[in-house]
Amino acid sequence: MLATTQDKFEQVIQSSDLVSRDLSWLRFNERVLDQSKSAHRSIFEKLKFLAITASNLDEFFMIRVGSLYNYIDYEKERVDYSGLREDPFKAKLMQECQQFYQEQQRHFEEVLLPETAQSGFRLVNLSQLTSEEQAYIEAYFTKAIYPMLTPMVFDGYRTFPILMNKLLVFGVVTLAPGEKKENRKLSFVQIPSNIPRFFEIEREEEVLCIPIEEIIRSHIKTLFRNVSIEAVNLFRITRNGDFTLEENEDMDANFLEEVKRKLKERKTGRVVRVEIENNYSKWMVNLLKERWKIQDDALFVIEKSSMLDFTGLWQIVGNRRFKDKLPQAPSPINPLSYPEETTDDLFHILNERDVLLHHPYNSIDPILELIETAADDPNVMAIKMTIYRLAKDSRITRALLRAAENGKHVSVLFEVKARFDEENNIREAKRLQKAGCFVIYGISNLKTHTKLLLIVKKRR
Repeated sequence: MLATTQDKFEQVIQSSDLVSRDLSWLRFNERVLDQSKSAHRSIFEKLKFLAITASNLDEFFMIRVGSLYNYIDYEKERVDYSGLREDPFKAKLMQECQQFYQEQQRHFEEVLLPETAQSGFRLVNLSQLTSEEQAYIEAYFTKAIYPMLTPMVFDGYRTFPILMNKLLVFGVVTLAPGEKKENRKLSFVQIPSNIPRFFEIEREEEVLCIPIEEIIRSHIKTLFRNVSIEAVNLFRITRNGDFTLEENEDMDANFLEEVKRKLKERKTGRVVRVEIENNYSKWMVNLLKERWKIQDDALFVIEKSSMLDFTGLWQIVGNRRFKDKLPQAPSPINPLSYPEETTDDLFHILNERDVLLHHPYNSIDPILELIETAADDPNVMAIKMTIYRLAKDSRITRALLRAAENGKHVSVLFEVKARFDEENNIREAKRLQKAGCFVIYGISNLKTHTKLLLIVKKRR
């Protein structure tokens, strides 16, 4: 029956003249995973590309799958470019996601893990450590980890706790002495995001990386005393992060508050995926499925010999000890129309000729220098910009603040809905407003596809 249904899906997709946006995106992420499989790359490059595929998949579930659930949950009609309606397309999409997810796991377990032994680091468990190293970890848990852990119990007397998006969570099933199984309780222990993903122990020839969840798992009994622990299951949830803003006549007045409200809702959005270790408690999983209204196709199971959340591999890739094991990014090339070494004022150069920049092959420095020069130039009267994203410690923000302090008119159109950078954009926009800059918040009918539009008005 399943094969027949799958054949029907394939016939519909193949008969369509259009390419499914979401299925095409999965093909793209497969090509990224292929970079991790390339034989000529070092183990650190391979881990980096695997981490990228995991981060990509997280965002895909938060936005694309989240958007699909918006249609299903509110019973709206949606026809994918492939020709499938919302429910059949969800079945096809989740099947493809499951296959890709399992290929990630297989590649990690069968290819990457064996390579780590000859690469200067190893992923190990506590049993592979010396007694002295185990005592060191014991002290680390007691002083640094234990005070940060808070079990959250769910039973007939307590409400279901809010579990954070993309955090590792232990689901612990407990039973009090003398109680029947019908009275067992479920507790959750979230691993805080500010704890490093791996505890590192440096030996002379190698670095040992112990997953933080294994350290907590080995000490989980310290959090549950006078009860019997039936099961300890590590899992991770992904929540719907997609949101839209309904436009109306009062949109300008309420826009910022509406964005803030939507950002808060994102933290408690509906669960669209659960990743969990194998041999899980069926009682717990059934409870979670019922609570979050998800089906088996949203349950992504891994072996305990593998690893939940490959984005944690960035800690290994970024280790200073392995800095020379990664290829260096090529230096930016100077634009053909921009002199390599010049002391001329940038405005003088622009008066003579245009400068064409092609990023990332050309450096962004000329743009930054132009804004910084304009901020201090007494002949500059106004700076007007469209901004899509900003760095956390942005030279552009600092230059615009300085320009406002120097009495220049500064106007900035902020695209607040730059995905997953909304909070940073709002924060930077408020800094500019407080300094006297004129800030406009971009909405969909004002949205520009230009990442950075800059106008500098000078006295003649």
